[in-house]
Amino acid sequence: MLKVLTSALSVLTVTASLAAPVHAEDIKIRVLGWYGNQPQSQQVERPFWKELNARSNGQFSTNFRTIDELNLKGFESLRTLKSGAFDILSFQVSFVGGEAPILMGVDLPGAAFDFDQLQKNIDAYRPILEKELDTRFNAKLLAAWSFPFQILYCKGDVKSLDDLRGKKVRVSGTYTAKLAADLGAAGVTLAGPEVYQGLMQGVVDCAITGSQYGNSNDWFEVSDTLSPIPLGGAGVVLTVARNAFWQKLSPEQQTTLAAEMKNMETDLWKIGRQGHEDGVNCNTGIQPCDGKPGKMTLIPPTDADKRKVQSLLASSIVPLWTEDCAKFTKTCGEDWMNTIGAAAGIKQ
Repeated sequence: MLKVLTSALSVLTVTASLAAPVHAEDIKIRVLGWYGNQPQSQQVERPFWKELNARSNGQFSTNFRTIDELNLKGFESLRTLKSGAFDILSFQVSFVGGEAPILMGVDLPGAAFDFDQLQKNIDAYRPILEKELDTRFNAKLLAAWSFPFQILYCKGDVKSLDDLRGKKVRVSGTYTAKLAADLGAAGVTLAGPEVYQGLMQGVVDCAITGSQYGNSNDWFEVSDTLSPIPLGGAGVVLTVARNAFWQKLSPEQQTTLAAEMKNMETDLWKIGRQGHEDGVNCNTGIQPCDGKPGKMTLIPPTDADKRKVQSLLASSIVPLWTEDCAKFTKTCGEDWMNTIGAAAGIKQ
């Protein structure tokens, strides 16, 4: 895999080095977006970069590719950023949590139960993200946004988190697996395309994913209850620029591009909210629904369940995460509690 990545990046870097010198009035931006099969990419990112030249009165021209178009994997994002093959790059923090656990701090499960709180958390943690990106990866944060929350699909009658005890739950990451274990469930790792069969055949009793993803893959056909508690976090994505690229822009160009990126960030938050709501509506047979109508029972989260998840976050998930992030910044746990913890009302 590393050999393939090195070869692909070498071609891109050589191509970039042969390009004509960049003039201040004609900045050519090489952009790597996240996976192209997502509505966020199709409806927001790709049109944004295509139309940037016209909106900026010719200040910028762009070459936009998605990570899957280049057959790269999500965990290779930071290596790709360091390579210099692209000027601006988007990546989901959960894919690079092992390499950059401090970034993963923005999306620990249980820190937010709705988009308003998630945005408050990200705003509070933004200085931490900016410092980490700048000092370790020579990058500038331009936008932070989120996919729909990772919620719980279950077979049978599951009315609260207490009912997860003894069940097998499909999880998608270390912290989600730990949270499931703390709730008395057994975490099972399954690829997304395998979950439908897994639920149908009893390999798992429950599965965690986004409301929209589960709907588009027909999970509502093989599960009965839907709990919107985001046990899997949210899928936060960061869009960053290499410092070397950003610093070559004039102050006016920086101002223009930053304002454009803020507009894109707003649109991406909007589509995330709409997608989450549509997925929940469709899975439970509620209108309006742009997806596939299902007949699942929606289980509204109780205050007791929220308190339980937040308690486990503070007592179990944050300490586990701190073991990883403290290898890079000794104060990361304290920094998290002073930012996201304070914004979300979480105390240890």
